[in-house]
Amino acid sequence: MRIVFHSILGVALLTVLIGCGSTNKDKKKPAAVVPERSAEVIFKKMTIVQVKTNLMSACSQSRMRILPAQTEVLCIRNNLDETREHMLLSMIDDDFARNMTDNVKFVITPQDGDVRVVANAYLQFISPLGVVVDAGIRTTRINLLDDASFSMVQALLKQAGAR
Repeated sequence: MRIVFHSILGVALLTVLIGCGSTNKDKKKPAAVVPERSAEVIFKKMTIVQVKTNLMSACSQSRMRILPAQTEVLCIRNNLDETREHMLLSMIDDDFARNMTDNVKFVITPQDGDVRVVANAYLQFISPLGVVVDAGIRTTRINLLDDASFSMVQALLKQAGAR
């Protein structure tokens, strides 16, 4: 009986000690809000298919690669002109950034017989996690808040038929 009592007491003390050992690091932190400068438009009296087709056409005319999905269109530019590339490089705090792409994401949702589109420009690149060859890579995404990127998004929306 005495052994059982000491075993239960030991387990209870161990449980209390483990519970007291938690730190603030163990608590979940709220997700950080990432600032973005998105453009929002309504395409009147159009279907989602028509809007997606128009957005893909606008991206294609701007020489961007297109990745359509169910409720969005992603337009990607790999080959940047020299001015744009220098501007984007100045936004990156990573000397080892590679495979930089200029992206515009259009999120498409129906809204009372019309179609609502929210568009955001962002820069994406990869960089190594360390100096060792097998350290791996990380993909980084930076929302573009500058006027040139916002104007590019607005131009694509206008070209697609937004008013």
